[in-house]
Amino acid sequence: MFVYLDETEFGEGRFSGYACLITPIRIERAVIDEALENLRNDPDRLDSVQTPMDDRTLQRSFFHAADDSKNAHSHLCKAISKHVKGDFKSHVFHTNKHSFSSKEDLYDLASKLAVVGLFSRTTELTFVFEQRGSLNVGALLTKWWPDLWFDLARNAYVSPFIVKYYPKVTFEVSDKLEPGLQVVDFMLWAAQKARMDARSQWYDRLPGWSKSKTTTEDGGWEGDSIRMLEPEPLETRRYDLEHCKFDDPKFSEIEILWQFITNIQTVINKSYFLKDKARVEHFFADVEYLYLQRDVVHGVDHIKKMAACFIKLFDNVGVVQKETPPNDKAFWLAARKCMALVFYDGVDAWFHATRLADIRTQLIEQKTDYLSIGVDDDSIVA
Repeated sequence: MFVYLDETEFGEGRFSGYACLITPIRIERAVIDEALENLRNDPDRLDSVQTPMDDRTLQRSFFHAADDSKNAHSHLCKAISKHVKGDFKSHVFHTNKHSFSSKEDLYDLASKLAVVGLFSRTTELTFVFEQRGSLNVGALLTKWWPDLWFDLARNAYVSPFIVKYYPKVTFEVSDKLEPGLQVVDFMLWAAQKARMDARSQWYDRLPGWSKSKTTTEDGGWEGDSIRMLEPEPLETRRYDLEHCKFDDPKFSEIEILWQFITNIQTVINKSYFLKDKARVEHFFADVEYLYLQRDVVHGVDHIKKMAACFIKLFDNVGVVQKETPPNDKAFWLAARKCMALVFYDGVDAWFHATRLADIRTQLIEQKTDYLSIGVDDDSIVA
């Protein structure tokens, strides 16, 4: 899937907007070329008011909604309706009502809010950001993406029912010539225009089987969304809530924690020997390290590495399948929740991680062979 992300300011700096457009295929240049050609041949372009704007659009060969005429808006909107299928989300922040230290912090949060739902849908993502300031691919790979995934992994503790793939990600930082960025720019402009002027019809003219608007009680944040893609069945995006009820005290007993550590290492071992590594190749170094260190004593940091790798593997390799018995589903989902707790701050999380590290050490000292189950075998992990 492709994710196009864009930001804007409007209302003389009173508002900051952010949007993303998610499409199953890349938006091609042909979409823009068709709209430009139709604009070039539009007889209304002879209007004295619009001619300078349209000439500028045609000369630069790309659309920028804030600078374009209504003719240009019309032809791009028609091309989007004809050729683009995707899901759109936008966020508008009232600048004087937020407490962010900078607009970059605001955009960082907005970009993450816009994409969190993707990770239950696909195992491969290409993010296309519009160039701004010092934004670069290196920063996205080393800061934005690790921070986002850390929050997603940690969320497995409070929302254990959500499917959470660890996708292979690619980042691009492009200028306004990128077709997908021109499309999301127009959609964001149309959304904020509708917020500012009830008479504006551009947002209504965009296609979609579902449109929604959201506003916080204090009015500091507003959101819009358009769904053009067919929704996935709910069961493909989350597990049955009945299998996520972990109130039973047994899930905190030493015996069950032993089983968690043993079975998590088994998943890692089996993943190391997978014949088809397509869904793990982008983090196979983690799998390999944990496999090779399976019977070496380590502390809390190693438990956190195990937790991170297990959560990445969980949905990528299909630890829980549709035909998995209910009790086994509950066990595996409880194991993921158990490991996600180690990513939290505070005494309870620290004590929990220390306890798991101690249990792992006991296994190495007393039942070393338990941590080598699954070696040379990929029969359970799909």
